[in-house]
Amino acid sequence: MSMKRLLALMLMVMLLTGSLFVIGCEAEEVRDDMLDDPDEDLVDVPEPVDIVVTVGSKEFTEQLILGQIAILALEHNGIPTVDETGLGGTVIAREALESGDIDLYWEYTGTGLITIHGFDEAITDPDECYEVVSQIDRDEYDLIWLDYTPFDNTYAVMMRQDDADALGISTISDLAEAINEGVEAPDPGTWVFGSNHEYSTRDDGYPGLLEHYDFAFDSVDVMDYGILYSALRDGDIAASMAFATDGRIPAFGLVVLEDDLQYHPVYNCAPVVRKEVLDAAPQIADILNPIAAALDVEAMSNLNMMVDELDYLPSEVAEEWLTEQGFIQ
Repeated sequence: MSMKRLLALMLMVMLLTGSLFVIGCEAEEVRDDMLDDPDEDLVDVPEPVDIVVTVGSKEFTEQLILGQIAILALEHNGIPTVDETGLGGTVIAREALESGDIDLYWEYTGTGLITIHGFDEAITDPDECYEVVSQIDRDEYDLIWLDYTPFDNTYAVMMRQDDADALGISTISDLAEAINEGVEAPDPGTWVFGSNHEYSTRDDGYPGLLEHYDFAFDSVDVMDYGILYSALRDGDIAASMAFATDGRIPAFGLVVLEDDLQYHPVYNCAPVVRKEVLDAAPQIADILNPIAAALDVEAMSNLNMMVDELDYLPSEVAEEWLTEQGFIQ
């Protein structure tokens, strides 16, 4: 190598070294300035976690929405997830949680009490029901129930709003009294009750309802749950069972009658998490508890309606609601 080329190379190295020194100093000055200035805008980056949370759900609309709410909220806060929503019914979802195939799903307190833990008697006090099921799961299954929602997706009895108003019926006791006194039934002209198969036979369903309120319909029409609401709206039946947070209730001009004698179990909903996962990422509770507190009957019914009647995807309504509530940006 010639002396001229060697000198040129040495000059380039000196210039590059000087540039890197200047850049390093400038970067340090910027960092120091940011630390010195508390008003400087800093990006709030969640602390990374060494865990992936598999989120499951049952297969109906409300559960799909709740699953997506959990996924989006956790992801936004730096906790990676796997989407296993839409697994099936209660038994499948619960078995997946116990086996570790999923780490989290939303469950209902009444379902935990009766379906999962086999209690014969319903508990109609929300706090008491929650305490019973959460303690059993914590002590015997290492499963932790986070805070439960204000909404209670219990079984309910509904009528058309116009008929209920015209007959002065606002409670199930009012309905029982009207039938027992021979009040003329609205369309279809007799007191026909609509029910899905499960509610028509289960202990905390139709048979117990009649016994608890001491009355009887003229007949019961058992049909697929998906068509109950349109059957009632169209006058094919006079009253029907329902789930209290179904978005079709307000959309179809229907009304839920007050369960004034507290017959139906409570079905408040809460995320249930494997203890091992919650121990590894305790911030899961901090993320999901405020969300559960914001899910009242109106909010959940509207979310269900947007999916069932307006054809939104569960992920779309979950993201929109979380953003509106300020839980994600």
